[in-house]
Amino acid sequence: MKRSQPSKEDLLKEEYVTTLTYFLRDSSVYDCLSINNQVSVVDMTLSLFDTFKIFIDSHVDEVLFWNQEIANYDGVFTQTDLIKTVLKCYYNVLYEIPNIWTTNNIATIIEMENEDESYSPIKRTIYGRLTIDQFNQLLQDFKNISVKVWFNSVGENLHQNCLIKAELDENLNDVCQKFITENITRIIVIEKESKMVAGIIQQKDILSFLVKGFSQYFALKKHQNKTTTIHNEQHELQMEYFKDEATKLQFTLPADIPVYDLFYKLIYIYKRNTIAIVDKYNKYLGLIDRRDFLFILKYQMFDILASTAEKFLSLIKTEDSKYLAYYIRNKEQFTFKQTLKQVVENLLLSPRGSLVCLDNEERVVSIFQISDLFKIFVTDNQNIENSG
Repeated sequence: MKRSQPSKEDLLKEEYVTTLTYFLRDSSVYDCLSINNQVSVVDMTLSLFDTFKIFIDSHVDEVLFWNQEIANYDGVFTQTDLIKTVLKCYYNVLYEIPNIWTTNNIATIIEMENEDESYSPIKRTIYGRLTIDQFNQLLQDFKNISVKVWFNSVGENLHQNCLIKAELDENLNDVCQKFITENITRIIVIEKESKMVAGIIQQKDILSFLVKGFSQYFALKKHQNKTTTIHNEQHELQMEYFKDEATKLQFTLPADIPVYDLFYKLIYIYKRNTIAIVDKYNKYLGLIDRRDFLFILKYQMFDILASTAEKFLSLIKTEDSKYLAYYIRNKEQFTFKQTLKQVVENLLLSPRGSLVCLDNEERVVSIFQISDLFKIFVTDNQNIENSG
């Protein structure tokens, strides 16, 4: 029986990913680390309120904690941690559960926790707005409770075993494998000799580096090898080739879901950065991502947690429209007819780090975020390495 010949797309993808492997091996973390890389370092005794303010004012995705007792970095606090903390504190205040375990209230807390092991309102569905006293109590807790005390209270770990690290001279191929095997989106970069933090590298940094440098590298290798089997532009590879993987990514929530439940599901159930909001006919209304939670903190609009996703979506669209850059950068949709390069560039320009593909009836076909694209390529890269 005659063996079927590989298609042009198969040849193109194999050459593309093979060259990608060599490119990543030939590049180091130092090459990829952004010159604008910003690392915010705070003491672990800082209050929750002041920690939240750093996220709002500095537009960072995480802060590192400095432990004076060991004179070293001792943990990381991310946007996910921020959302978890606010949801938990809000829930506790709403249902008159103390936010800090003390000898006076520990028995009461244990009894309440045993009655309802999860603090998700998915189980406890009585919604209401905070009273003035409850609102003031929530703000007081944020200002009085330090990050260290909070994490000790809820029994979660902030310490160094949570920090995945890479050195400046480590090659990007190995770093990419860490992203996948550890299921993380950021890695702390350490200087080899001083052991001090040089920065934080994220998946989007590597994708941005690839967009800038891979084209020239690919063309150079093809010229050196005098390859003529396929066109010189690797970017002709269309997203259609990855449609099977991409169409599995259909994460939506209804417009009438409470905002609290929206973020609870986003963090704990879907474990995604972005979710699409749809109406009762499953038509697309817009995207909400983790960064949008900062809107609630910025304006202290905690009552919006009891409102609907549709109302929240309207508020953040109004907020976004205040900024001219939003209109310039607002790349939100993609099609499978676009090339890989076009999608990557638009993904990096997207204000929410995600793109959505819609059908002719405005229904969601796929929601593609940076980590999805990263996983597809690193997985393909690893598969080719293993088969080589």
